[in-house]
Amino acid sequence: MRLKRTLGILLVSCLTLTACGNSEPAQNNNPAQDSGSQAGSSESAAENTGSAADSSSAEGTTSVDGSAAAGGVPVDWDEDPAEVTWMLWNVGGTFSQEGLQAVEDAVNEITLEKINVHVNLEMLEMGTYMSQMPMQIGAGDKIDLITTFPAGSGSFSNMVTSGQLLPLDELLADYAPETYELVSGNILDATTVNGTVYAVPVYTDYTNDGYWICREAYLTEAGFTAEDIQSVEDITEAFEAIYALHPDMKMVSSGSNSLISQPLINGTDYDTLGTDLLAVMVDEDATKVVSLYESDAYKESYAILRDWYEKGYIDKDIMIREDDPLSDATVVSGFLGGNRARTTGSEELAGEPLVSVKVSEGCVSTFSVAIMTMGIPVSATEPEAAARLLNLCYTDKDLKMLVSYGIEGKNYTYNEQGGVVADSSSGYAPNTLGIFGNAMLCDPSAAEVEIGYNMNDIDQSQLKYSPILGFFFNTEPVAAEAAALSNVFNEYKAQISCGMADQKTIDEFIEKLYDNGFQTYIDEAQRQLDEWLASQN
Repeated sequence: MRLKRTLGILLVSCLTLTACGNSEPAQNNNPAQDSGSQAGSSESAAENTGSAADSSSAEGTTSVDGSAAAGGVPVDWDEDPAEVTWMLWNVGGTFSQEGLQAVEDAVNEITLEKINVHVNLEMLEMGTYMSQMPMQIGAGDKIDLITTFPAGSGSFSNMVTSGQLLPLDELLADYAPETYELVSGNILDATTVNGTVYAVPVYTDYTNDGYWICREAYLTEAGFTAEDIQSVEDITEAFEAIYALHPDMKMVSSGSNSLISQPLINGTDYDTLGTDLLAVMVDEDATKVVSLYESDAYKESYAILRDWYEKGYIDKDIMIREDDPLSDATVVSGFLGGNRARTTGSEELAGEPLVSVKVSEGCVSTFSVAIMTMGIPVSATEPEAAARLLNLCYTDKDLKMLVSYGIEGKNYTYNEQGGVVADSSSGYAPNTLGIFGNAMLCDPSAAEVEIGYNMNDIDQSQLKYSPILGFFFNTEPVAAEAAALSNVFNEYKAQISCGMADQKTIDEFIEKLYDNGFQTYIDEAQRQLDEWLASQN
């Protein structure tokens, strides 16, 4: 049993940002999120994750009576259309300004008619968005609607901490009631801080499993099939055989600059409370906060990673790699965390057939739900109109398909099986389906149809939910310690995340943590968890 659990810890932790849809994030740069919320049981969460294919249609949100849309969303038709700037990013896809403009024009045909809003659609490249979006908001630029980024200064936790997101409670109740009903409960609790909602999680298949993605030709040449990969030893044996044939190849890499990345380890054993340094072992004692790097499960996982590094299997450029490693023909394999849809986006990048092997069943945590959210920044000049637009993102299939895939017949088509086929050369194929709104409104891609996957078929009540889903660690009482620990973590992050650190380095890292108030930090997290658990009966 320990071997299977260790495999899950190691492999769900290995992430590439291939499709970015429902994945776990790259490393969160803060050791903890500055937030604290109250939530109900995980059973409540399961009830809120059913199919949304029949959510309010585009037809049901429009009205011409001069007062409100049919769904109860207030619209003043006597006023000029509100101008809303909506900022998104290109998720490893392609787009041109001409293609973006065509989609913006089509978006406005919908929004002007249904909610009296004119949308200015802005799209940035991924790396630019991560830094520029929060910087522009801080500078007061007019940005009315955004998707938070999985990591860095644009992450939900960091944007809340820095005061860059508006409270949404009244805006959702008044201007996005259908969305509020769709995500109410523990889904929305994941983005509730001190009793206030600051963002809406992307509504999707929250399955959080781990997959090993390998180039099929190399696996076959080494004498293995997908069915042969059942354990971490099997992966190690495959690496050994392939490496003997191709010593110039990199057996494994990651586009997230880490292999064991703490916010990703919640796949089987861990709920990290949104931190880099703490964990709750959900299968052992979900009431106790522990030091992640001192846990037995982590030590076992790291021993495997260290072995891979010493044998030369791990990409030596992993610390500086920012692209998807499977787009590099010298990389044999990578790992993904999320649902099956995430495994379908890699083959086109790889340029050859891949083998996808599910290697662990994950646990849905607060952090994994809050990884991708939509929010209204404090720089918004039209927050009410932005809330109406947000509501369409979660209820209007035409709008969701349009911004996700572009214009039918121009940017995408359907194959004979009914799957969506995006045209990357058409001027708009940004791969944005999983980063905003209600992903379940969209038709499945051709790749998803081929593997028999439709997220609306997933019974999410059967997923494994963290028993502390809805709990956030509020670091405000230990802000000084949190800042000092963040500095220590960033100093050692690369070494301890890529198998480079020997035991002496890890011991040095842990000693520095305690020298900078780690025990106080742990104790405060435990105090808050005890208080939260008591409130949940």
